[in-house]
Amino acid sequence: MLPHPSANTASFIPRYYRPHLWFLGLFILGWTLILGIPTARADTNSSGLPPIDARAYILMNAQTGAIIAAKNAYRPYAIASITKLMTLYLLFKDIHAGGMQVHQEFVPCQAALETGGSSMFMHPGLRFSVAQMILGMTVPSGNDAAVEAAHLVAGSVPAFVREMNQTARKIGMLSTTYYDPDGLPHPNNTASPYDIAILTKRIMTDFPQYMHFFNHENFTYAGITSPNPNLLVGRVPFITGMKSGYTDAAGHCLVATGTQNGVQLIAVILGVPSFTDENRGFWKASWQSLKLLDWGFARTLWLPAVPHLEKTSAP
Repeated sequence: MLPHPSANTASFIPRYYRPHLWFLGLFILGWTLILGIPTARADTNSSGLPPIDARAYILMNAQTGAIIAAKNAYRPYAIASITKLMTLYLLFKDIHAGGMQVHQEFVPCQAALETGGSSMFMHPGLRFSVAQMILGMTVPSGNDAAVEAAHLVAGSVPAFVREMNQTARKIGMLSTTYYDPDGLPHPNNTASPYDIAILTKRIMTDFPQYMHFFNHENFTYAGITSPNPNLLVGRVPFITGMKSGYTDAAGHCLVATGTQNGVQLIAVILGVPSFTDENRGFWKASWQSLKLLDWGFARTLWLPAVPHLEKTSAP
């Protein structure tokens, strides 16, 4: 009969074994030290990665796809305007295929004018170039610009969203579902940090000629100048972009890319705790991204590889 879990386990050990337990413990401890078997305590944050205050994140090498650090990286979360990275990817594909030109001009459609939330401030009859529409998405995260892009590429938002989801599956974004081209709140608009990193890597690899659109501190259109919520752009020399996002459900989110000594890294951070002051939230998201990238470059470029010391938070 097995002892009850609450019972004193020592009372069920035969008397003639008890004097030898101390020797068994010393034997196990000795071989642990000799063989160098790591303990759970030794593995805790042994990589030196600073605390990242976010629901989920991933740090990826943009050239190799290697994952350098991760936390909850394969779970889908609300992504807010990070959604626009797919909108931009499909727009770049259309431009590359000759569907439209960067300097081509249009007037906004009614659907774009009626879109709420963040805006590049499109006005009825006021012309814009495709380049301005791109900057309207990358800097002030204009929802009007995203809806306009959807209409120009696919003819309608529903048709464009179908293309977004088809493309996501095609390039391996298996934890992603798109509901709209702009990232306005909806429970079906979710992605994992890993999927977002895959998409960012594809943009950097497939369309390097358009990366300069992600590196603007400000954007002016219709007489209104909007700042980039990615506070690293224009302030940190190695930063090359890329996209911010915020809703109550998503918290503050940021995809930050950087290049040093020929190495390109992608940091995706989702769910930085929100603040009443939205600008303060983006400051914190930018700070978390900078910590992650700075650590990643140090580890990748200058620190020797020590596999048993490279454990980070579990995905």
